[in-house]
Amino acid sequence: KDPAYGADVLRLWVASVDYSGDVAVGPNIIKQTFEGYRKLRNTARYIIGNLADFEPASAAGSNAIAYEDLPSLDKYMLGRFSEVLKEVDEAMDQYQFQRAIQELLRFASADLSNFYLDVAKDRLYISSLDDPRRRSCQTVLQMVIEGFAKAVSPILPHMAEDIWQNLPFETSGNSVFEGGWPKHLAEFDLYESEKWELVRNLRDDVNKVLELARIDKLVGASLEASAYVYTSDDKVKAILQSLEGDESLIHPPVKTNGVDEFRTVLMLSGVKIVDDVATIEAECDEKYISTTDTASGCTVGVAKAKGKKCERCWFYDTQIGEQDLPHSDVCQRCNDAIAAWEEVNSEKFVKAAPEEPVETMA
Repeated sequence: KDPAYGADVLRLWVASVDYSGDVAVGPNIIKQTFEGYRKLRNTARYIIGNLADFEPASAAGSNAIAYEDLPSLDKYMLGRFSEVLKEVDEAMDQYQFQRAIQELLRFASADLSNFYLDVAKDRLYISSLDDPRRRSCQTVLQMVIEGFAKAVSPILPHMAEDIWQNLPFETSGNSVFEGGWPKHLAEFDLYESEKWELVRNLRDDVNKVLELARIDKLVGASLEASAYVYTSDDKVKAILQSLEGDESLIHPPVKTNGVDEFRTVLMLSGVKIVDDVATIEAECDEKYISTTDTASGCTVGVAKAKGKKCERCWFYDTQIGEQDLPHSDVCQRCNDAIAAWEEVNSEKFVKAAPEEPVETMA
C-alpha cells in the first residue's frame, strides 16, 4: 500500500506538469514527485542542522561575516542563488510553475548538494567553531535557507512553514508568509562566475578520472589522491594558479583563505598546476590521465597522495609527524582547531586532584 504523501506532494505534482497539454497521473508519477520533494526537504534539513550555533547579521550577538569579507566561493554561491530567485520570481509572475520548481530542484541538487554543500563539509566539520571559514559558510547557508523557504512557499506551504519554524535563530516574522518575497537576496551579483564555472568543470573532470582509480583500488576516498593539471591556455592557467595555494601547508593561511583553494574545492589532498603534459605522465599512470573530451579543456592526471593521513580531517600531508605539535598524528590546521576547542571547554574537563590515601588501622 502506498503511503499518504500529503498535500505538498500533490501540489508539487500539479506545479511540475505542463498544463498546456494532456496531464498524466498515477502511483509511479506521484512516487517520482515524492522523490523530488524529499530531495528539497533533505537539503533544507541538512542546512538547518549546520546552523545550530549561528546568529545572523540582524541578531545582537551576530557571528555572521560581512559580504565584502566573504571568500570568492561564497560570493559566487550567493550570486547563483540570486539568479535562481530572479528566475523563480519571473516564472511565477507568468504562472509558469513548472519552470519555477525545476529551477529550485536544479539549484538544490546541482548547486547545493553536488557542489557547495559537498565542498563545505570540511569547513563545517573540521574548522574550530568561530573560524572565519566556518562562519562565512554559515552566513551563506542562513541566507539561502531563508530565501529558499520563501521561494518554495507558494507551491509547498507546509514544507516552507516547517522550515521556518525550525530555524535555530530569530527570524523577521512568526511565519514564512510574513515579510513577502526575499527581494534583498536577489540583489547579489554573480561573482567571478567564469572562474567558478571553470572550477566546477575541472571538478567533474577530476571525478571521472578518480572513479577509474577507485575501480582499480588505487584510492578509496578522494582525499587519498592528488591531481596534476595542465592547460595550454594562459588565461585558464592564471585562474588555476590563483587557486593553487601554498605547497608547504595543506590548509594555507598564506596565499589563500583556505576556501578559495583547489584542495578544498576538489576535495583532494593535493593539486599541482604543471607546465607540460610530460610532468603528468611522469607522476601518474597513463590509465589515470584524461587528455580528451574534458569539460574544462585541461589535461588531468590522478595519483596517490603523498605524505601521511591526518587522523582528524583525513587530508594527506607530508608534514604530519615531522613537526613538534601537541597531536603528532594530525595536521597543523587540526592541531589549531583542537587547541581552540580545549581553550573554550577547559573548565569542563578539569582533572580532579588525586585523593589522599586513607590510613587504616593495622
